[in-house]
Amino acid sequence: MSQYVPQTDNPVGSHVLLIDPHASVSALLACAEQRIQAAKNLLRCLSLMSGHSHDPQDLSAVCEASSLLLQQGCDVLGVLALRDA
Repeated sequence: MSQYVPQTDNPVGSHVLLIDPHASVSALLACAEQRIQAAKNLLRCLSLMSGHSHDPQDLSAVCEASSLLLQQGCDVLGVLALRDA
């Protein structure tokens, strides 16, 4: 396994966000949990929004942020799965 694993949501050709596959299991799990919990909280806020009380771009922004956070959490969990393989 290489020194760092790029996250899948990096812009094409640019590996800015990287995961250290040699980080401790507890650190990787905490990182994944933080991102998944943040996405869950954003989606909960979205579920409480009224159709008339928000800017039309709010929905798009919440969805994009949730997607990025979930992808990052999944990428970190994927690194843990590769370590186990």
